[in-house]
Amino acid sequence: MSKHPLWKDTRPPDTAWKAPKGLSQAERVAEQDHAAGGRDAREVRLSDGRCAHASIALRVLRRGRRIYAYLRWSVGGKTRERYVGEVEHQTRRENLAQAWQIAHEASLLSAESATFGDE
Repeated sequence: MSKHPLWKDTRPPDTAWKAPKGLSQAERVAEQDHAAGGRDAREVRLSDGRCAHASIALRVLRRGRRIYAYLRWSVGGKTRERYVGEVEHQTRRENLAQAWQIAHEASLLSAESATFGDE
């Protein structure tokens, strides 16, 4: 992965991180499945052996100029979240794919990484 410059001159365009308005639940699932490389690639293995389907949330701080990616999943009705890293492409599709790649390379979907708060 390339090294991020220390200072970015402009805020990323909304199309690089915000989901388009009006997406149905099925369209959101398909977007995440495609970016992750398939539905199975989105499984977080929990410490008790169960699995949960995760998604990537992309965020930009209010006055920020960087896009941060977070891995999110739900356990027992509670949403869990783990920081993945910074992404830097011009489209949401590319940023989701980069975030999934980072998550997989860092083994963030393994039981050891997902154990906090999955009681």
